Amino acid sequence: GEINDGHPVCKLLKNVERSSVGCTKIKLDLMDEHTINTMVSETLSLFPRLTRSLSSVIYRKTKGNPLFVSRLMLSLSKEGLLRPSLSRGRWEWEKEKIECRNLPTDVAIFLNDSIRELPDGVQSSLCILSCFGASANVSFIETLERALQKNIRDDLDVAVAKGLLDKIGVEYRFSHDRIQEATYNMMEDGTRRLFHFTYGLSLASLSIEEECDGILFIAVNQLNLGGPAIVQDPSQSFTVAGMNLRAGKKAMEMSDFKTALSYLNHGISFLRDRHWEDHYDLSLELFEVAAKCALSNGDHKRVSLLFDQVLEVAHSFEDKLEITYTYVRSLLTSSCLGEALTKGLYVLNELGIVLSGDLDALLVETKSMLAEYSDEQLLSLPVMTDEKKLMAMKILSRTQTCLIHTNPKSQPKATLHMVQYSLRHGMSGLSSVGFVLYGSFLACLGDIPAGYRYVKIAIRLAEKLNARSSMCEVLALGSQVMGYVEPLQSMNDVMVRSHEYGLAVGSISNAMLSRVLNIVCAFWSGKQLSLVKSTVNDTLRLMASHSTLVWILQTLPLYRTVLAMIGNVDDVPIILGSRSDIETEKERKMSETNLHLLKVVHFNKLYVGFIFRRYDEVKQLAVAYDAIASLPFNTILISHCMHVFYGGLINFWIARKTMDVSWFDRGERAIEKMRSYADCSSWNFQNKLLLLQAEQCFYLEDIESAKRFYDAAILSAQEHKFVHEEALACELAGHFMLESGEGRAALPYFLLAQKKYREWGAYAKEENMKTYIKEQFGNSK
Repeated sequence: GEINDGHPVCKLLKNVERSSVGCTKIKLDLMDEHTINTMVSETLSLFPRLTRSLSSVIYRKTKGNPLFVSRLMLSLSKEGLLRPSLSRGRWEWEKEKIECRNLPTDVAIFLNDSIRELPDGVQSSLCILSCFGASANVSFIETLERALQKNIRDDLDVAVAKGLLDKIGVEYRFSHDRIQEATYNMMEDGTRRLFHFTYGLSLASLSIEEECDGILFIAVNQLNLGGPAIVQDPSQSFTVAGMNLRAGKKAMEMSDFKTALSYLNHGISFLRDRHWEDHYDLSLELFEVAAKCALSNGDHKRVSLLFDQVLEVAHSFEDKLEITYTYVRSLLTSSCLGEALTKGLYVLNELGIVLSGDLDALLVETKSMLAEYSDEQLLSLPVMTDEKKLMAMKILSRTQTCLIHTNPKSQPKATLHMVQYSLRHGMSGLSSVGFVLYGSFLACLGDIPAGYRYVKIAIRLAEKLNARSSMCEVLALGSQVMGYVEPLQSMNDVMVRSHEYGLAVGSISNAMLSRVLNIVCAFWSGKQLSLVKSTVNDTLRLMASHSTLVWILQTLPLYRTVLAMIGNVDDVPIILGSRSDIETEKERKMSETNLHLLKVVHFNKLYVGFIFRRYDEVKQLAVAYDAIASLPFNTILISHCMHVFYGGLINFWIARKTMDVSWFDRGERAIEKMRSYADCSSWNFQNKLLLLQAEQCFYLEDIESAKRFYDAAILSAQEHKFVHEEALACELAGHFMLESGEGRAALPYFLLAQKKYREWGAYAKEENMKTYIKEQFGNSK
């Protein structure tokens, strides 16, 4: 490039001159396009007519500087854009890709000095373009010309001819980011901000006139680059705040919640002193929507800050409702369950809804009300329109979520109120949540067919009302009932749909709920454990990024079970400040107030102890777990049937060891429960029932019946694609044979169990089996 008098080369030349050493100066002038074509033609040994397309591009990019021509050609050759072709026996190039390529930095620096030599009009148009980034298509330039009432394209074409811009297809682009930067910095900071704001106002007017969202986003970005300090007319501040609100809501519709929050925060920054007095409605909506968007981004501190401000200035209780609902959701997601429940119950009380009275009587009343309607009649009920009643449904939905974790005995009261409220006042999207929870409650009471019916009604209702914000929760909770009727493996697709709905509407907590349930389903359906581990790793990191503590805590116990089965503790995420494979004191304290979490934690420890045959540990855990399991849980989950299944197997194991009939009685109750499940889905539960019956016969010393049941359980697990339960059935059959004195018959079962555990990816358990087989049978194969 060009150098000044202070450059080391210039100093060297002066020293040479002072030393009277002979020196010949050669001045390299800029070459025209014809000369460059001759140079390229001779360099590549091609006819000039063949190299004209290449030399034309090189000329535009270098302005004919001979040093830059060779520099650019070398760069193109290194990148493979200019290369020898063996098949054609000549050089070839890709003109379109070369046109798209940025200039080398030294060429860009050289061209920067050319900007101020341009006519004022061209400089002005370049400055305008630089305010919108590195490039712009022709259609936007035309829009800008209409908004600013100025001809820009002719000036830009001049800049193209000078090599400062490239025109590629329908796009103008600065030849290098250094050129765009230099053009942008030609303007003083205050001038730039004023230009941004002026362009934004002009485009905003055009976006309203032409009803174009694309122009709206560009306009608001320009206004925000101008910033609040540049505004002189107070009325403009509120106009810009309103434009940001509009852009934020549009971005939320497009599921871009990060950008939406940026718009909304900018909108709030444009509000002036006394904005609550002078523009109350605008201020309230900005704060409400910003809080909702902050929650979608996992920014709970921002939600709390916005909530506190609205609470201080809101004119009425009704004006506090929307942001209070968002705040309750934030508390729930961050596992502040007690505070969330207190606020939810307070709001319900103010709305005239008290969750008291006898649960049985409330259930009878609800069933009586529903008996008057067929499925089609329920779906045809009027739509709820009253804003306060819709808010009551919202608060009820989140209150029942809090109760699931803190007071599961009372949770159905909120659910039954939601159903009755819908029947009395009309259907809403949240009515579908009420019906899916009602179905879950009925299934938990033992009436799975009725529960399944109401789940299907809930899904149809959400679809009919296009209740996208409720569909995530409906599908997630509905899958937990559907899994008792339909093949468990098919629930994966349902929960993937649920997760997608949650992300699309910004319901991050429900989206994470669906991920948790999907992981649980994947594990218990026998999915390859390495895939389950990978999914959990990704999920935990995603949950951490959104600060969804309540679901992190629900995920960690099963994750540790997966790691125990694999025997691989590498690549574990750091969650809650420590490795996710290690239980923290913080988790233990939180589980003391979260009964659902307490049950999950204890069951996973019990399961791992059972699988690895640690009898003393299992017996101690079983006593503690029995007390927790006796607590009323009124929402059915897929994991609950696994609690029944493995709890029954453990009970029979302890009964055989202790000869304590009370443990045997618990095992028999598990059989009766599993039989009711198998009546609804033989695919999911037949193998489990058969294995429980085999263990029952083992205790009763009914040897021949036990053999039949073990073999039938193995075959059923294989047919229904539960590889992990096929492995378990083989292992338990081996133990039965060994303890029955049929050691030779036991070995094939143990070897098959080892193979199936390996297929599942439970490598630690496979090694456990190898060690056990060696201890019992030596090196027999």
